[in-house]
Amino acid sequence: MSAAFLCSVGAGKPQLQRDDERGGGVRKLLRVRLLRPRLPTQRHRVHRGQAEADGEGERVVRLLRHQHRDRLRARCKDPEILARCQDGGVVTGMLRWLLEHGEIDGAAVSVSDPERPALPMPKLVTTVDELLASSGSWYTYCANNLALADAERLGCERVAFVGVPCQITPVRKMQLVDESYLVNGRKKEKHIERQTKFLKGFGARVALNIGLLCTEVFTYEGLMVEKIQDEMGIPLQDIKKFNVKGKVLIYKHDGSLVEMKLKAAQEYARPECHHCGDFSAELADISCGGVGAMDWTITILRTARGEELFNRMVAEGLFEVRPIEEFENSMKVLLRLTNKQHLRVPIPPGQDASRVRAV
Repeated sequence: MSAAFLCSVGAGKPQLQRDDERGGGVRKLLRVRLLRPRLPTQRHRVHRGQAEADGEGERVVRLLRHQHRDRLRARCKDPEILARCQDGGVVTGMLRWLLEHGEIDGAAVSVSDPERPALPMPKLVTTVDELLASSGSWYTYCANNLALADAERLGCERVAFVGVPCQITPVRKMQLVDESYLVNGRKKEKHIERQTKFLKGFGARVALNIGLLCTEVFTYEGLMVEKIQDEMGIPLQDIKKFNVKGKVLIYKHDGSLVEMKLKAAQEYARPECHHCGDFSAELADISCGGVGAMDWTITILRTARGEELFNRMVAEGLFEVRPIEEFENSMKVLLRLTNKQHLRVPIPPGQDASRVRAV
């Protein structure tokens, strides 16, 4: 399967894109159904599959309608990371620790496009310097799933994948999908091998899924070029980073800060995002975001793997950690946005809402 086709899966807008001149498009369209980010009738099965893979069986603990093991507020203690990071530097801190301790040999992240300022592009980073350069968010869509093709090309077998919910979901489905049905269709061995590689190959390289809290992202041409550069008169090369805290915060390299109403930015939101029911990357090992907080990262530990690694980092003094219950506003925002996005998911006729909205 081509990287271009994988991109269309991760973007939540599946399209039929052939990966060679031989066709086979219909078969690929059928296979992508198993990996689509938003297939509501399968969400219950995928959640249960993740719980069983995590050793929990039917005992699925839930916070805000999704499973978790712990939730907290954290901040990295590394001043080099804090100087570059988005909020509390937890994601960058975790990735640096994982690289330095040999837990991963690369990380699928987004970096700034050297040719187009403020435009993110997917990249597999394998060094600390590359990782630090990738810190921060631009709030325009970046198909991080494409970096998994680079992992295959570079021979990286244990990769940390960082992505928004619509990117985490297809990766997790790759890891959980049962490919045994392929052998029941009288297929040739070479076809089974190729299709199994598509269904399981990319996901098998992911050692840790780190999800980013997300309500929506914006179009580059709309928000960055039309609004910020042309209308507001801010050259994109002058922008250091963005953040969203009830309004859009534009940090410039000269140290100045420009604010924009969030409503103005929402005019340029990707329409596909308004069909997404997952705010907090429910299928990640660890979910992170800065909702209701400045200079801290809301961190949700969801799986045994995520909890074990994070606790090792805390034990080594990498993070300052505090209970999320101490931050009432963060909890309120987290609840509100999670519930709001769950309600976006339509309930098919005859289906129980709990199987669709993960209530």
